[in-house]
Amino acid sequence: MISYDASNRLQVILSYRGTILPSVLSYMLWILIWTGMLLFCFKYFDLKYEMGSQLHTFLGVALVFLLVMRTNSSYDRYWEGRKQLGALGITARNLAVKSNSIIPDSEQGFRTEISSLIGAYVLCVKEHIRDGITNKELKGLSTANKEEIENFSSPLNGILCILGKRLRSCVDQKWMHPPEFGSFNGSLDDLQGVLRALDRIRFTPLPFAYVNQLKVFMMIYLGTLPLVLIPKFDYMTLVGMFFAVYAFVGIEEIGLEIEDPFGDDPNDLPIEQICQGTKRDVAEILGVKNT
Repeated sequence: MISYDASNRLQVILSYRGTILPSVLSYMLWILIWTGMLLFCFKYFDLKYEMGSQLHTFLGVALVFLLVMRTNSSYDRYWEGRKQLGALGITARNLAVKSNSIIPDSEQGFRTEISSLIGAYVLCVKEHIRDGITNKELKGLSTANKEEIENFSSPLNGILCILGKRLRSCVDQKWMHPPEFGSFNGSLDDLQGVLRALDRIRFTPLPFAYVNQLKVFMMIYLGTLPLVLIPKFDYMTLVGMFFAVYAFVGIEEIGLEIEDPFGDDPNDLPIEQICQGTKRDVAEILGVKNT
């Protein structure tokens, strides 16, 4: 995610990185070539055809309505993703605080194991909604934990099951009473709930029919717009089409970019910092060295 000063208007306006300009340049080039060809035909063949602007204005309003729905839908996914990442951090820290309150200070090995399991879960969630979990996210775990996780098809399921067993053993050690374990179970359920919510955002695309309708409608609108502008604005139509493509296609590209906010694009969520910060805080709460 790009950090910026919203009050520095000039810096924001003149920025290139993080804007949608690189995404629309190719589309803009084709539209300008198409407009140039129509201009040539009008000039060379002395065409007098003029498409009425009233119908085109009505279609433009409909297109804007579709674009607003598209952008709002994408931003809902973006904001929901941020809320769920926040919930992941809160739940992991709360679990660490509760664990810290019952595990004796002398049990440094046990504290380290709990910390590494919670931290590994957070990092595995991050990679699960990206490109897939690798051994890198599990490197902080002990050999015994890694062997246990190999029995599960998903490392995330394995980590939660191991965490549940280790925390349940605190009852056997008489570090807490059986009724207190319900609170720990609740935190494990919350971790699972956050994972499924992130899954829903990441792996549920917008319906194809909606995306297809928007793209086809926009192509027809922008493809016929020069027929409305050329008779009135002549060569200035090229300038008008430049800004029309930048506006309409740019808005669509913004929605496309933020509907999956978990990557490493300039406008994606700072998921790496969020998860690494959570792992670091968990280790600090439990009084162990962050690895």
